[in-house]
Amino acid sequence: MKKYIFIFSLVISGFAFAQPSGPQITEIEFKPVLRGETELLQQPTFEALMVSAFKAGNAERIASRFSDNVDLSIDGKEDLYSDSQSEQILKTFFLTHKPKDFKVIHKGKSGQSEYFIGELSSDFVYRVTINSKMIKGVNKITSLTIEQND
Repeated sequence: MKKYIFIFSLVISGFAFAQPSGPQITEIEFKPVLRGETELLQQPTFEALMVSAFKAGNAERIASRFSDNVDLSIDGKEDLYSDSQSEQILKTFFLTHKPKDFKVIHKGKSGQSEYFIGELSSDFVYRVTINSKMIKGVNKITSLTIEQND
């Protein structure tokens, strides 16, 4: 009998150690995580990009939208230039004619082509004509004319 009491006490003490010692979690509480509203960031339109670039005299930003070859005409000097040559010519123009303002006065679109005419205020007022074509989903400038407005 002593044997049975000894085994029984061992079993009881084993159960005592198996019990959790801290507070028991009976329910898990889930709290929904709410995300704040996110703003959709839109890419600026081709026109907005050109307006800001011309206002700032940023030839690099304008050149980022040049096609491989650009029909460039600045103050009567015109030719077909590579995109890098066109950028250098435009940089030189902006160095000698610091832009004050630029505004679009007319624009149009036909199929994959888009154009707009603007006025660039500098030491004189210049008429700027930009012709672009959609190439692989991006407007690329194919022709750029800058001439003094009389």
